[in-house]
Amino acid sequence: MRGRRFSSEIDIQRHITNGFGSGAGASYLPWLRVQDVPSRGRSHKIQGVKIDRLHHLFSDLERAYFLVCEFSENVVDIREQYPLLPRESAQAIASSIGVRYPKYPKTVLPYVMTTDFLLTIKKSDGSFKSVARTIKYRSDLEGKQARRTLEKLEIEKRFWAGQHVDWAIVTEEMFSPDLIKNLGLLRKFAQLPRALAEPSLHSDFLEHLTSCRPYPWSTAESLRKIAARLFISYQDCRALYHHLIWAKSIKVDLVGTPIQMTAPLPTFEIIESPIKISLAAEGLS
Repeated sequence: MRGRRFSSEIDIQRHITNGFGSGAGASYLPWLRVQDVPSRGRSHKIQGVKIDRLHHLFSDLERAYFLVCEFSENVVDIREQYPLLPRESAQAIASSIGVRYPKYPKTVLPYVMTTDFLLTIKKSDGSFKSVARTIKYRSDLEGKQARRTLEKLEIEKRFWAGQHVDWAIVTEEMFSPDLIKNLGLLRKFAQLPRALAEPSLHSDFLEHLTSCRPYPWSTAESLRKIAARLFISYQDCRALYHHLIWAKSIKVDLVGTPIQMTAPLPTFEIIESPIKISLAAEGLS
């Protein structure tokens, strides 16, 4: 699909009229899509498993944070590339702090600024709140070249403060490479075929997995033995294992240990009623 270019106020108003930057859940349309900004580096279009729509992510770091949000039980909606509208509010902030408001390249048209993620979070008391998160590599925030970036982030920060929405910057330091690699693997098994979705099969699997604890078997060896006992294939057994970790029925160290079939069966805990995963490190709890 061809990318959009904004060269006039009519282009922006048409974009707003067409619903971009509005909606919620599966009906949300991000203000910007991957094809609209080809110069922003590695990008990803990912079909959501929490929200049933295509998500547009503009960097590996945005993808990493997206995985964390999908895994979190606290996050109930994910809206990426969310516009700071009306522009007049952001422009007034820029003027008040003496910062040049950005314009579209080769035009005098004021830019529609965006926040990388606007999340809906379910709080412990059952109520909901919105939080805004900007995703930046640490290197983008340091050195002489960072001045302009920091100016625009200050506009963003004050915009959300005016909306009474919590805003923060997320950098790569907030999650480990092992965590992102593990979540990328587990996410492939977030949804199981119907034949593997039976609760009784899950209970039997967890019982057999627990019985493997005393033995010095690799994860693959353990799963092969469980597969034989359950009369399912090794591939299906492995899918169950990954799915139940994603579903938080099996709790393992995802932060500091890669999930590997050749490694010993990791230390794990069976969670009868999967607990909510706190994202305190990212300020989401």
